[in-house]
Amino acid sequence: MKRNTQQGSIILEVIKSAKRPLTPLEIHQRASNSSPRIGIATTYRHLKALAEKNQVVGVDYPGQPPRYEWADGEDKVHFTCRSCEKLFALKDTSEDIPPTKVPKGFTVQGFEVMLYGVCPECE
Repeated sequence: MKRNTQQGSIILEVIKSAKRPLTPLEIHQRASNSSPRIGIATTYRHLKALAEKNQVVGVDYPGQPPRYEWADGEDKVHFTCRSCEKLFALKDTSEDIPPTKVPKGFTVQGFEVMLYGVCPECE
């Protein structure tokens, strides 16, 4: 069993308090504000452990580094700003119905919705 460390707690708090999914570099930079000795390798190691424990989930956006957000059990729609390339998690207000019908023989196991546009900071 892995022990809880102060650095791990800081990294987890950074993710929990973020208003949007963060890249590993963003997580590292924010964690370094509280603990300047946190290394980038430590950040990646903790992200891997948190993902294995299903405490964080990865959010993939084509052509961009992976981002991570707190696994709070809520369905989300993601919005990416085409100006600053930040990714935002928005509350999912849609039904749990895929946006299209699938051909016979296919089984839908999940789907993602990605919105694109300009965020308020870049507007």
